[in-house]
Amino acid sequence: FGHFSLLGKDEMTVIVNADGKPTQKHATMWSEPPLVMEYYHPYLIAILPSLVEIRSIEPKVLVQTIQLPHPKYLALGRSVFVASSNAIWRLVAKPLSLQIEQFMSSSQFELSLRLAEMIDDDDEKKFECLYDIQFKFALHLFTKHRFEESLRIFARLDTGPIEVIGLFPALLPKSHTKQYDYRVPVLAGAELEKGYLALIEYLMEKRNLQKKSTGNDSDVDLASYQRDLSEIIDTTLLKCYVEVKESLVGPLLKHPDNNCHLQESERTLIKAEKWSDLVLLYSSKREHAKALKLLIEKAHQKSGSLSGHTRTVEYLQNLGPDYLDLIFEYSKWILKAHQFDGLKIFTVRNEDPRSEVGPLPVEKVVKFLKEVNKEIAIKYLVGKLDFLTRVVTWFCSQEHVIHEWRYKTPDLHNELILLYLFEIQENRFVEDYREQLMSFLENSESYKAATLIRRFPPDFRHERALLSEN
Repeated sequence: FGHFSLLGKDEMTVIVNADGKPTQKHATMWSEPPLVMEYYHPYLIAILPSLVEIRSIEPKVLVQTIQLPHPKYLALGRSVFVASSNAIWRLVAKPLSLQIEQFMSSSQFELSLRLAEMIDDDDEKKFECLYDIQFKFALHLFTKHRFEESLRIFARLDTGPIEVIGLFPALLPKSHTKQYDYRVPVLAGAELEKGYLALIEYLMEKRNLQKKSTGNDSDVDLASYQRDLSEIIDTTLLKCYVEVKESLVGPLLKHPDNNCHLQESERTLIKAEKWSDLVLLYSSKREHAKALKLLIEKAHQKSGSLSGHTRTVEYLQNLGPDYLDLIFEYSKWILKAHQFDGLKIFTVRNEDPRSEVGPLPVEKVVKFLKEVNKEIAIKYLVGKLDFLTRVVTWFCSQEHVIHEWRYKTPDLHNELILLYLFEIQENRFVEDYREQLMSFLENSESYKAATLIRRFPPDFRHERALLSEN
């Protein structure tokens, strides 16, 4: 038979190539040992003692059985001829379209695809036929819970993500739900998890392809559609991650180009009580007030990932000067309850001048800290972070803002001197502050002595003497 041969033993037939090697993994099995066999593309036809059997080679399907009295001979031409000792029958194949329709009705999709490849119609009709078969095959596989195979076909067909996500009704927002022409199976438990894992793989492939194709598209409608689609893909990924891959929720939300829909994602994370991830969502959408309200709410709980003030401090450290009002509003309770850590909100952020967050306006910070606690304002300016031990440690630099940040603004220097004076007059840590004040007056060259000296009472003789010298 052309480039291959049929080898038979009892009810088994093996197809071998010109080198004598089997071309299929499994043999074709007949109901009885065949008397005669012929290949009639794409089928094998065999005469058995009491009937004629027609089987496909790949996939191996019993296509038809024909009862004939004592068939013995088989011949091929434009048709198939079967003969007995006293009769001849002509077998005529139905048109391919009817064969495909029949096999589709019995869910023989692979065989339908092979027949569709034989269609001689123009490319468009053939493409439509092949697409329809593969789409229905993918749906069939999905109903059989063969999710990976199903979604691979959908991906190959470039089926729209909304159509595929719709197979999991709980994942699509209400605005995109619709009635389908086919029945969607209800999944639960382990089968639903398997479906979600396959959907994640499909969506990641779509996401990567979309990111590559997204550019400066001049078509406004297309650009809008792409944004909406990206939002649906990322939001669905988030929902799947929450259910089956919790460790990937954070990385998705931290990714700079995540397009998770705020309200949908918010509902999902609240329902799952993923509070840390909800903070990440708010941060990625610049909903900083919502994030900080949540952090404060959870900070006062005895346990949980957001318990305590540390996460609030870290969040505020990553807000820039555009959010100064929020920083001031939500740092007050930390400054009052945890002065040392509260001060870090304003100091640690600025140690790296290359920080994307950017420095806060020092004058406004000093004014705010003075309203909260003047002692904290001194710590901010001087950089004496070890508040609890109240030990003055002098390295090569004297103070946090004025020396480390190289601020030479006279107003800041004057402000620090007056803060020292206020604290000394209030009898707070007099010796420490007196020593620091004297050292600062001796070393700073930026304060305005003329405006300061009249503020110092006569009993500050040493300080007034240093001011007079300048």
